[in-house]
Amino acid sequence: MMPQMNGNGGMSNMAISMMDMPSLASPSSVYVSRKQIIEMTNQHEQDVQLLRTRMEQDFERYKLTPHINTDRVTGEPMPNYAVYTTNTPKVFADKVISWQVLAELLLRVPHMQVEGHEEEQDNLKERFAIGNLKSADERLRRALQPSVRSQLAFYATVRGGYVGGRCLLVKNPRTGQTYADIMPFDPLNVHWGIGANGLEWVCYKIKKTRAQIRSEYGVELAGAAFTSGPYHSGSTDAEVEGVDVYDFYDGIINNVVTDGEDLKALTMHGSPRVPCFMTLVGPVPILQSTTTSGLIAQVGESIYAAARDTWKKKDDLLSIFQEIVERARAQTVVLESKDGKKTLDEDPFIHPTQIATQTGDKIYTLELQKMAQDVGAYLTIVLGEEQRATVPYTTYGETPFQLSGFAITQLRQATETVLSSRIEALSDCYLQIANLLHDQFMTGRFDGMKLSGVDSKRAYFSQMITPEMLENTCDYEVKLVSQLPQDDQARWMVAQTAKTLGLFADVDIHDKILGTQDAQQ
Repeated sequence: MMPQMNGNGGMSNMAISMMDMPSLASPSSVYVSRKQIIEMTNQHEQDVQLLRTRMEQDFERYKLTPHINTDRVTGEPMPNYAVYTTNTPKVFADKVISWQVLAELLLRVPHMQVEGHEEEQDNLKERFAIGNLKSADERLRRALQPSVRSQLAFYATVRGGYVGGRCLLVKNPRTGQTYADIMPFDPLNVHWGIGANGLEWVCYKIKKTRAQIRSEYGVELAGAAFTSGPYHSGSTDAEVEGVDVYDFYDGIINNVVTDGEDLKALTMHGSPRVPCFMTLVGPVPILQSTTTSGLIAQVGESIYAAARDTWKKKDDLLSIFQEIVERARAQTVVLESKDGKKTLDEDPFIHPTQIATQTGDKIYTLELQKMAQDVGAYLTIVLGEEQRATVPYTTYGETPFQLSGFAITQLRQATETVLSSRIEALSDCYLQIANLLHDQFMTGRFDGMKLSGVDSKRAYFSQMITPEMLENTCDYEVKLVSQLPQDDQARWMVAQTAKTLGLFADVDIHDKILGTQDAQQ
């Protein structure tokens, strides 16, 4: 039985039980056909193309792609002038990424006084998520990839749009042990469909060479030209550029296909819902307008949103500065002679240089070009706009004098404007990951997991956790707390006053004044 497709490329909400689903062993049992997977994914890719273009352009800024001088009137490149490229896009992004990576992750299961379970069960549920996150990061590092948090922080900062990935509990076929497979997806290449209850399908579309496909899936694509030797492949276009691989997930199955072949046997992933997490970056929703086009490019803006045009002006201005400075090193030399054909054999500015001249010959340099008188004021305006669009220079340690408590507070508020939406996106991702891991674990497909880590009480644990231990537990709460500078002295003085006068209970002093991460502990 094939589900109907709704208007946005997602599957319609059909009540289909597992008993209705045919055996996945036969090719005829494909739940969503290869053609449908490709059509849905490519349609979504086309719908968000403006957003994808913006992501690619922002990554060029992060890479510090050299600035191009252009004519103000014609817009044509001016290749023969000095070029200055500011390093602010990369430095700014790396600073925001580091704040997210260094933030403290508070993953809690607050125990409520309800019947059916003990507090220790909630503690075990915390340890279950903490241990799985730790093992997932270790698994990524063994594969020479950044941790889950590092990847999500990069995508939320430089790409923007939406961040997400795959989250599955998987049994190792050789050892029988269960592990968490958490893989963030590059927003540039992830496509999805939304229904009444959230994600209906997710597809990660990337290019892989035929050699990569053969190694990962054991499939030899038709038409591949390989020469002898295990590490040498042919020179076909597919080997050089790769072929599109569609890694598709819906509420029941996972399928990996190319345009002409299935790379992986149709697999029931076992998750009670789509085993992927995804969240929008920033406060801008998906909008519609009859007067404005290209609104999809505004969804989940990267941190470069307010600074792109400012950096262009800054690069233009500093390129002119550099051009004028360089002209002082190699000035234009004028040589006057009777026939006007005499030239200098050597650079007259190399010391020592002897130049033979005849009577009437003249050698002199043109007067150096000067900057406009208002350039200083203009540069100040541009740099001011840059600071307001990014973060203050003091966040990089440029503090010529000791900052007051008020200045530290202002600095923190200015920084949180840039950071808060990224922190919120990462917190939401971690909450979805924790819930997906727990819900999959409770399906009855897994016997237990040996996990280790440091729990919320700062105590090391290493124990076997089974689904029975986590029954009827409370819900996860996730909070990512940035470690930004703050006026500690003033906070402690206010806390001491509140304690002395008995204005607040101790837990409120810790929570509301001192900002203790876990006031109950």
